[in-house]
Amino acid sequence: MSMIYQELFEIGPEAQQMSVGVRPFHHPQLSSLAEHHIHFMGVSEARGQFHVERMGAPFHILLIGVEGQGEIIDGERRLILGPNQLAVLPAYGHRGFQRRSEHWRFAWLLLDDVPYWNKLAGSQASVVSVQYAHNLFYALHTLCFEARIEQKSQACSALLLVMALLQRMLSGAVPSAALPNRLQQLFTGILYAPTQGWRVDVLAQQYGVSAAHFQRLCLKHLGATPQQLIIQHRMQRAHQLLSSGNHSVSDVAIMVGYEEVASFSRRFRSHFGLPPGEISRAQHRKQSDTHPSITPN
Repeated sequence: MSMIYQELFEIGPEAQQMSVGVRPFHHPQLSSLAEHHIHFMGVSEARGQFHVERMGAPFHILLIGVEGQGEIIDGERRLILGPNQLAVLPAYGHRGFQRRSEHWRFAWLLLDDVPYWNKLAGSQASVVSVQYAHNLFYALHTLCFEARIEQKSQACSALLLVMALLQRMLSGAVPSAALPNRLQQLFTGILYAPTQGWRVDVLAQQYGVSAAHFQRLCLKHLGATPQQLIIQHRMQRAHQLLSSGNHSVSDVAIMVGYEEVASFSRRFRSHFGLPPGEISRAQHRKQSDTHPSITPN
């Protein structure tokens, strides 16, 4: 994905922001954002100068208003974003936002322009009312703090909460995406309880269709079979647990529902292209570099 675009970024010292990104130059960096196709996200307390515009940016922007008002820029159009409202600024085009009230508190996400976020694509920005904006704001706030912790961080768990709250918000705010979102929500539970015996026929029953029709729906709207999606979610959770640096490979295998470490390792390597031990070793090296041991003379 090309990241070449024009940007006007005018934010004064009165504004306060916290963020987390997927790229190495972001601080802090959280590589697991890539699994959700998130480029950058955070929370802002806008005061004083606060004006952002982009032309041709290859990512969708979501803004969730919590307090005060902002103004959405969509070419020549101007939309007001107030509390408990969601603004969707589709990728490309001439879009931006600026502070309107004395104090504007909001959460924001920059989402890659990939099929996973196709429901956000469009020719115009939009603003809709949503519920629980504060919940998403404070979950994202917590994630930004946790991502700064080097050891025993709960950033991966906080990210799961942010994604669950975001999907709930989008399922109510973007009606055209109701079917894919409803399907996706069935599989989200795997991230929270990967050791359960997840079965395709049970998921199909929960959705209210036959197993064969459920398979066709998943292939059409999610691009994978139900069994592939179960494995994807288990592997995603395993990667998050290993990236935290708090668990061994054998522990993670059990935590995501595998009785044999060898079977888990083969599946992990097949899914990510490298053994699970490499993720664990990389995290330990990172922690050692950040906190080198001191040997007394």
